[in-house]
Amino acid sequence: MTINPSLLDPGERLLWSEKPSPVSYALKKGGLTSIFGIPFFAFSLFWIAMAGMASDRTPNGPASFFWMLGIPFVLVGVGLVLSPLWYYWRGTQATYALTNRRAIIDLGGQFPRSISVPLNQIPFVEVRASADGRGHVLFQEAVTTYYSRPSLPQRDGFIGISRAEHVGQILRTSIDKARETPASGAIR
Repeated sequence: MTINPSLLDPGERLLWSEKPSPVSYALKKGGLTSIFGIPFFAFSLFWIAMAGMASDRTPNGPASFFWMLGIPFVLVGVGLVLSPLWYYWRGTQATYALTNRRAIIDLGGQFPRSISVPLNQIPFVEVRASADGRGHVLFQEAVTTYYSRPSLPQRDGFIGISRAEHVGQILRTSIDKARETPASGAIR
């Protein structure tokens, strides 16, 4: 098990730790975005080509630079299509851990981030495993907002791990134990 020891609190016990498969991580996190990006990118190239042909008819007119307005859309399209490469890199930097108190997603690298979810605050455990045992253990929902409009919640958790069913069982058992144990300092 490999995890940065500074992530653990005093008295906290590590139950499981693993790095995700970068390929599975990239496909889960960026696959749909990439598929959406293909028509977006293709249309932006088509738009630039049509604007370029129109500007060829009037080489010194105001429409001669109209095709350049499509460049930002091409760049966004390239970003969407290549998003799995970003997530592949993020997958190589990620480490997952399960302790007797919480589930931890530690993302290292250039933009480090650590997500810690206390076991007694995990609302569900969903295991998506393939026949070879690899899969995802999902236990939280994230709702992102764009321009003050919430999007559909996306489930997240331990993505692209081996023995997903086993990890899901460890997580369920740990949640049950955490809910049975009274919090320290609680009035009885």
